[in-house]
Parts: sequence; C-alpha cells; structure tokens
Amino acid sequence: MYQIITALPLLSLLASSAYASPPKPSPPIVTIKNGTIRGLHSDVWGQDYFLGIPYAEPATGNNRFALPKPIATKWSGELVAQAYGDRCLGLHHPFPNLPESEDCLNLNVIRPVGYSNTKLPILVWIHGGGFTSSGSSNPPYNMTFMVDQSVKAGKPIIAVSLNYRLTAWGMLASKFMTDSGITNVGIKDQRLALHWVQENIAAFGGDPKKVTIAGDSAGGVSVGIQALAYGGRDDKLFRAAIMDSGPALFIGKYGDMSVLEVMYNTLVDAVNCTSAANSLTCLRQVPTEIMWPAIKAVDAAYPTQWQYHIDGDIIRERSSVSLKRGRFVKVPILVGSTSDEGTYAIGQGFDTTEELVYFIKLATTTTLSDKTINDLLKAYPDDPVLGIPGGSPERFPPPYKLQYKRLAAIATDYFLVAGRRLTARAWAERGATVYSWRFNTIPAGVPRELGSTHVTDQAFVFANFLGVGYDVNYYDVEPASRKANYIKTGQLMSRSIMSFVHDLTPNNHGMQGFPKWPKYEKDEPKNFVFEGNTTSYVEPDTFRKAGINIFIHRAQEFLH
Repeated sequence: MYQIITALPLLSLLASSAYASPPKPSPPIVTIKNGTIRGLHSDVWGQDYFLGIPYAEPATGNNRFALPKPIATKWSGELVAQAYGDRCLGLHHPFPNLPESEDCLNLNVIRPVGYSNTKLPILVWIHGGGFTSSGSSNPPYNMTFMVDQSVKAGKPIIAVSLNYRLTAWGMLASKFMTDSGITNVGIKDQRLALHWVQENIAAFGGDPKKVTIAGDSAGGVSVGIQALAYGGRDDKLFRAAIMDSGPALFIGKYGDMSVLEVMYNTLVDAVNCTSAANSLTCLRQVPTEIMWPAIKAVDAAYPTQWQYHIDGDIIRERSSVSLKRGRFVKVPILVGSTSDEGTYAIGQGFDTTEELVYFIKLATTTTLSDKTINDLLKAYPDDPVLGIPGGSPERFPPPYKLQYKRLAAIATDYFLVAGRRLTARAWAERGATVYSWRFNTIPAGVPRELGSTHVTDQAFVFANFLGVGYDVNYYDVEPASRKANYIKTGQLMSRSIMSFVHDLTPNNHGMQGFPKWPKYEKDEPKNFVFEGNTTSYVEPDTFRKAGINIFIHRAQEFLH
C-alpha cells in the first residue's frame, strides 16, 4: 500500500469508480524562477501535489561532499513533479524498497485547492532518522492528512517536506574540509531548502512571511539547529518553529572532530585516495557503487559517529551556551516530547543499581563525579510509582528487569525531556512565545512496557487515521469508544499544530471540550498533555524536577 501512496499520495488508495467518471481536471501548473512545474491534482482530497522538485544542483560528481548549490539555470520544457524524488542514501532505511540515490536534494509541496486568492501560511517539515536514515517519501511523512486537517479546522496551510544528505554524505568532516569551508553540508542542505521556499513558495499560493519550520526526532533537532544557526542570526527564513521529540538542546553528543578526522582518513584509505594530491577531489571521483559500501564499512567500525559538529560557522557553539546567552531566533515555538522517550534505547533494563550506574556513565559519555551519581540515584529512587508521570505503578514482569522503570525515567529525561524543558525555559526567559506539550498515549501495537516511547506521537501529529506506513494502525485500539477517543486526540493534536502554523497559537483548533493551551512561562511552566485514554489536560511542567535539573545543569556546564 505504501508504494501506491508514495507515487500518488493517496489518490490510488481511495479512488473509486465514483471518482473516475467525471473528466479529469488539468494538472496544476506553477512557474517558478527555474521554469514551469506540472503537478498532480486529487479530487478525493481537494489538493494539488508537486513532488520531487529539485531545490539544489544534484549532489553528485564535484558536488559530492560539497556545500549545496542553488539551481542557477532554467530547465527546458516542463518539470513533471508527479512522484516523490529519490531520498538520500542512508543506513537502515525504513521502507527499503523506496528509491534512493546521491541525487536527492528535492522537496515536495502540497496545497489545498480553492484558495487562489489567498496567500496561505507554510509548514516546512524536516524528517527525523538520526541523521542516518529516512526521507520525505516515507509513507508516515505523507502530509496529505495534515493539509486536510488544516482545511477542516478552517486554518488552511501549504505543506512542504524535504530531503537532506545523511551519514557521511551529509556529515563527512575533517580539518581539510573545514579549512576549505565545507562543513555540516546536510544541515546546510536544509538551510538552502528554506531559502528556496522564500524565493518560490509565493508561486504556489504561499506567503513566504508566514513559514513555520517543524520536525520530529533528528528533524526536531534540525529545527533547533536552524533556530540557533550562525549565532542566532535571523535571516527571515521562518516566523515560528515546532520541535517534536528533538529540542534545541539535544543531549546526544556532537560529532567529535578527532573521531571524524579518523573516519575521514579511514574512508580515504578504503577507496584508494591516500596518495591523491587532493583527497577530497579523489573522493568525489569514486563511483557510488564503491563509495557507498566503503561508507557503510566505516560506519560499522564507528557506529553513530557521523553527526553534525561545531564548525564555527552554522554551528558556532554548544547549544546550551546559545540558549543561556540568548543567541537564537526568538520566534514563537511549539515544543513537545512523549512521556517515555527513552524506553526505545534501554532494552529490558537492569536488576541492580550497580548495573544502572554503569549504563549512566556509558550513556552520558562523560566522567561523572560520585556526588553527581549519588544525586541522580536520589532524584530517581528505586520506586516505580515515581517513574513516568501517569504511568503504571507496578514493576513489569520478566523479561523486564527490576530497575527497568527507574532506568526508563532517567533515559527519558536525559535524552530528550531535559532538553525540551530547557528549550522552553530559554525561549520564555527571553520573552518569546512558547507552548509545550507532553504526549501520553500508547498507540495500538506498542507494548505497554514501552509506553509512549520516542516518536509514537507521529501518527497523531500527522492525523494518519488510516495507518499508512505502519504495520499496525496506531488508532486500532479496543473498545470502539477508546478508538474514537484516540481519533479525537489525533484530530486535536494535528489541528492544534495547524492552528499554530496559521495563527501562531495552538488554541484556534476549533474542537470543543478541551482546556486552553497555556503559554509556557518561566515562573509558571505548564504543558498541554495529549491523553487518548481519558481526556487531554494541562499540567505543571515540574515532574521529576530534581533529576531533570541535574541534567540541565550538566548540559550548561559542558555537555552542550
């Protein structure tokens, strides 16, 4: 099913003879500075699709491992934009049968019809995947549903999704590259795509002054990077930002230049470029079918090490420093996390405190003092009742270990919740508008022990009620009354986001019976909680305060 949706966003899925009898309307046509684009129209959804539009020159040949370049020429004839472009080469891609290649710097525009006399706000979505996998063509990132919800909420928007280079293709780094001014090219791919939106979105009926950038996981981190980019310089690329399970402060480590240098040299050796006069020029001449296996081999030797790094350019300092000193674009933000972010990364936990301490030292990648370790153990006592807010009070039976819930709370706060809280606090302290959420709904097919783990809110953010791209539809819970409440929660979540994109507040979602989203204040921090099992509510953002403050303090000291 997802292959149909990838090629024709839901048209083939829901088309029937009832829709086939009327004459087909002419495909939508738009002219931008580079030429004319022919898209695809859906009567079923009342939307136009322009898919796989290149926003940069192909990242091949001399453009491999180089900064992205705008397309300076016009194409001849029409660009047929009726199927997703290739996603970027990545490791462990979900949906492995989708096309991917080096020539992947493309984006998609989805707009509702019937608004030709209105300049609509724009939502630009940056996909997640740990900077190593995924792409805008992945079925769960289909933005048809979001646009549909925006129209139903009376807050119509245009949606844009994009690809950017991953793994070594986008994160290769060395002193030689830095001296040549070539750094963080995957992040700069995103930046160039935002410039493309500014230059071209008006032709699609969008308002370039009303762009919101958004993303999940690594995409949320990317949004944070863009908000802090160039020392917080405001290039007027966006007027608001949404960070979902990936805040401006992400406690995962930056790329280590000493390790990245070794990886660069290892790759140079692997493809026989060691004796070349210019190793980078040589790397660009290696055929993809040789380069890609070599990159995979280096990654296997140095797993998860290809990451963005502090380069003195687009990323000038640790994010905690930028947040503390106010060096970020002070636009309104919407920032959220799930209740159990860390459970995806901890296996089945541990039985003893000693094993737990070993994991903490390993995961934090720093030398923690005995005092800090003891403070953490006190802040996260061995008591399952004090674990996840709203979570179950019992210990889970084997194979889950005795310390599982304790570790889950620590991992959740360390990896993402502390960063979400510090991001919200930093914006609020500078007088910027902030709204914060916590997602506390366990989707169908997700074990209760995992809870609302990392990115389990994705199908709710996207209002993906059909379960497109999932082995189990996240809304297929029993009984029917519970399923109806899940769908209502998805509508509320997606429409709140659409309201924020349209009006800079999530409160114009048009749904009845829910509390008002509070602004996040430095002296009275509050979250909106999406609860599918009962009803959504507002809470003080003070849970596990002592432990989270330890992580925030450590981050401000030296982690970021």
